[in-house]
Amino acid sequence: MKVRVGLYIFLILSFLILGKAEMRAERLAAKKDICNSTDRMLQPEIWSKIYQWVMNDPQVPDKEDVLALIRRHFGNFEKLIKLLHYLDGGKPYAYLSEHQFRKVERIGEMKDSLPIAALALPAGTLPEGKMEPMTFSPYVEAESKRETSRRTVIALKNNILYDLALAPNVEVELPVGQRWSLNMEYKCPWWSNNKRGFCYQLLSGGAEVRYWLGNRKNRERLTGHFLGIYAEGGVYDFQFDKDKGYRGNYYAASGLTYGYSHRLARHLALEFSLGIGYLETEYRKYTTYESDLIWTSSGRYHFIGPTKAKVSLVWLIQGRRR
Repeated sequence: MKVRVGLYIFLILSFLILGKAEMRAERLAAKKDICNSTDRMLQPEIWSKIYQWVMNDPQVPDKEDVLALIRRHFGNFEKLIKLLHYLDGGKPYAYLSEHQFRKVERIGEMKDSLPIAALALPAGTLPEGKMEPMTFSPYVEAESKRETSRRTVIALKNNILYDLALAPNVEVELPVGQRWSLNMEYKCPWWSNNKRGFCYQLLSGGAEVRYWLGNRKNRERLTGHFLGIYAEGGVYDFQFDKDKGYRGNYYAASGLTYGYSHRLARHLALEFSLGIGYLETEYRKYTTYESDLIWTSSGRYHFIGPTKAKVSLVWLIQGRRR
């Protein structure tokens, strides 16, 4: 009886020891797999492949930022992985884990299985050149892209609606970063015919600060939707018949604009905008008598509503991206 009990105890202890040893072996194997996967993610050739995959995948979130991080931190891959975790709340990293990092795991599995395959298959059956290391260098790609990439540094414009109203005009817009810009305009119709009692003269200038809406990372400067705050002023003299005319020593207007600029070609765009605000002017009403101007009355005029409208042809002048 004692011998049988001792045998049972020995068998139980043996099973426990073997079980613990097997569990420890499994943990070591899993840890080894993790280490192998981590080691693969720290290899330069792996990130060279990932860089090319990202370049060829238009669905990668924040694609330009991801490529910039890989170029800037190529070689310091631990820091690169941490920065990808932080970028845009981890959305790009989640996408890369789902689509690109899985390719890295498959490459690792293929490499791990190659020695076994070499034992089982004749050498001549393996395809040649499938696992050759890639000679891609992110630094070379980055330098090449920097040389060819260009962005808008200034825009020259002409408002077609003012042209139709016989009002020569010109605008200049300067981008300030990706979201802001400063737009300046000048118009100067200066037509008159004393014999016919006709005068159409206006000197006017203004400035507008614009905020460009939407995701600017994937858009060219000065294109898309925008909101603006404008102010303008000038002097005028309008007479369209011999009996009366209006001359203003000044006029001033300010308000808000909304617009959209659509790119037609590399250096050409079409812009639509409407400004709504407040306009004020002091004027004198006059009539002509024997070629002289006779003041008949004066007053002040106020207006709230649309104060300007534009359909402008835009010439985008580009410079090299630094």
